[in-house]
Amino acid sequence: MDTDLKCNRLTCRRPLTDKAVVTTCSHIFCVDCANELFNAARLCPACETTLSEPDDVVVCSLHPSNDYKTSVLSGLTPSIILEICSRAISFWQYQTHQENSFQQAVVRNVNDKNAQLQKQLENVVREANGEINLLSNKNAELERDLELERRKVRDLQDATRERDKEYQKLKTQHDKIKRKALLAPNAAATGVSSGEDPHTNKLRAFSNPVDLGAVVGGMEASGVKFIGRINSSD
Repeated sequence: MDTDLKCNRLTCRRPLTDKAVVTTCSHIFCVDCANELFNAARLCPACETTLSEPDDVVVCSLHPSNDYKTSVLSGLTPSIILEICSRAISFWQYQTHQENSFQQAVVRNVNDKNAQLQKQLENVVREANGEINLLSNKNAELERDLELERRKVRDLQDATRERDKEYQKLKTQHDKIKRKALLAPNAAATGVSSGEDPHTNKLRAFSNPVDLGAVVGGMEASGVKFIGRINSSD
C-alpha cells in the first residue's frame, strides 16, 4: 500500500517517511517521540504494553537499500520468511485499521461539532427572525406615526397659510387706519380741509362768554379807574 504511516502518538501524528521506531505490539513512532517516551519507561504510549525485551523496540528504515533488502532475510527458511512477511503484513493492516478508526473518530467529532453548530445556527436564525419581526412591526408603527405627523404638519401648514392671509388683510386695514389717523390732526389744525368757514370760527370765538368782573378788577389793579356801571345784560 502506498499510504504513509503516521506516528501513533496522538499529539504528534507526524507522517513517517525515513526512519521510525516499531514495537512488538504493532505500534510505530517517530524517532523524536520514541526518544522522549521510551527513555522514561519501557511502556508503549499507545497501548501501555510492557516492552522489556531488547527486540521489543526497534529502529527501522522505512526505505531500505537494495543491499539491505537482499541480506535481511537471506539464509532464513521459507517458512520463517513467510512468517516474517505475514507478521509485517499484519502490522501494516493493524496500522491501516487504526488510521481508519482514528479518521472515523475525527469524522464523528466533526459531525458532532457540525450538528452542535447547526443547532446553534438554527437558534441564532430563529432569534434573529424574531428580532426582525419585532423590528418590522416597530418600523410599521413608526411609519404610521410618521404619516400621522406628516398629515399634522400639512394641516398646520394649511392653517398657517390661512392665518397669514388673514394677517395680511388685517395689516392692510391697520395701515389704512393708521394713515387716516396721521392725516386727521393736520386737517383739524387747518380747519379748511374739514369744510368749515373761517368766519364761522371767528364768530365762535366772540360768542364765548366773557367774565367782565375779572376784567374790571384787573384794570383797577393796574391803576385804571372804571367810570360808570356796566350792566351785564347790555
